[in-house]
Amino acid sequence: MKTDIIKTPARTITETDIVRFAGLSGDYHPAHTNEIYALTTSISGKRVAHGLLILSISEGLFFRTNYFDWEHVPLMTLGFENVKFPNPTFIGDTIHTELFIKSKRDSSKHKGMEIIIFHANVVNQEDIIVCEYDHPIIAKKQI
Repeated sequence: MKTDIIKTPARTITETDIVRFAGLSGDYHPAHTNEIYALTTSISGKRVAHGLLILSISEGLFFRTNYFDWEHVPLMTLGFENVKFPNPTFIGDTIHTELFIKSKRDSSKHKGMEIIIFHANVVNQEDIIVCEYDHPIIAKKQI
C-alpha cells in the first residue's frame, strides 16, 4: 500500500445532486431546497449541499482511486468518525478528497486483516476544506 496522500478525482456538485439527495434522504430542509429561503433566511445566502451528500460523494470518489484492488481486496467500512463540515458546499463547487493513513494496526479479531484509519479532507476548487473526517476500515493485509 502507498503511504502518501491519496488524491481522488474531482466532481462538480449540481442542483440535480441536491434535489435527488433530498428525495432519497427525505431531507427537504429549505436551506437545501428553497432558493428564496436561502437568499433571505439562511446564513450562507444561497442553497447549500447536504453535508451527508458531500460525505457520500467523498466516499464514492475514494473508490474511484486505484489505492486498493477494489474487486479483489476484501474490506469493510467500520464507520465515520470526527465528521465536520467547516465550510458550506454550493451548487457549482467542484470537490475532491485528499486522504492519508492516520494509523494502521493488525486486527485482533480477523487473521490476515488490518484496521486502517484514513483521515480525509474534502476540498473545493479554492482548496477550502468543506468536510473532514476519519474513516476506519478493515482490509486484507497487503504485503
